[in-house]
Amino acid sequence: MVIFSLRYGDYEADLVPQIGGGLAAFRWQGQDVMRAATRSAVAALDPLGLAMFPMVPWSNRVAHGRFSFGDRQLALPRNMGDHPHAIHGHGWQRPWTVVESSLSSARLVYDHVPDAWPWAYRAELAHILTDTGLETRLSVENQAAESMPAGLGLHPYFVRTPQMQVHAKLDGWWETDVDVMPTVHHATATRTDWSNRLHGDRTTDTVFTGWDGTAQLIWPETGVALKMTASQAARWLVIYAPVGESIACVEPVTHPTDAFNQPGRPGIRILQPGERADLSAQFQASRF
Repeated sequence: MVIFSLRYGDYEADLVPQIGGGLAAFRWQGQDVMRAATRSAVAALDPLGLAMFPMVPWSNRVAHGRFSFGDRQLALPRNMGDHPHAIHGHGWQRPWTVVESSLSSARLVYDHVPDAWPWAYRAELAHILTDTGLETRLSVENQAAESMPAGLGLHPYFVRTPQMQVHAKLDGWWETDVDVMPTVHHATATRTDWSNRLHGDRTTDTVFTGWDGTAQLIWPETGVALKMTASQAARWLVIYAPVGESIACVEPVTHPTDAFNQPGRPGIRILQPGERADLSAQFQASRF
């Protein structure tokens, strides 16, 4: 397994391009900011055990892998065990190729050959370390001869401590069924402290709406804070905190769950041939 290690100032990142273009680690001043991959996760080529992976050309779930587009009726394969829906796109389960790298940055590509997803596309992923942290840029370019729907997301994992906090300006959330599919949207008065969603007695796996693109994660036990800032395309935020596991995911995404099947396809870009969609996020650590 080839691991690309990036360094700049107080920041370090380890990339594992063959495992879905993912990050195995992101550190600041020698301390893990994201959940570091274990050796066994890397050996098993398991993207679910990484620090972060990209989601392209959609994020979250497509109900039973089925949706219509134009005169097409698409049936995407289930791609996560017994999970009943198609989830997170293709990129997280495919090897990526490093096409450019330096001591502090790397650019990766994944070229999709049409299959059950009938459109060719190129996804690009860049990880760049600077004195202000890690910037991750994800894009998808339609290389088919016809229009293609697309969405993007990033799936970072963090260690969930008993006092971990998450702050983000949000104005609502989607209630879900037992398969984590959206049922009812609940608008709320705008609030910023959603830490209670990390520490309940039930799993949180929720798409939040009205995000202004900035989130603050705080770990009082270690005195570390992380500011995550996403580009304008990401106006939905997913918080995932499974009961019984010491992880939390705070995910910038460009559309809600099952957007391909929602009225108006919220957040989904319809890309013409040669057109691209982009998502970027910056992760900056500091002392709290």
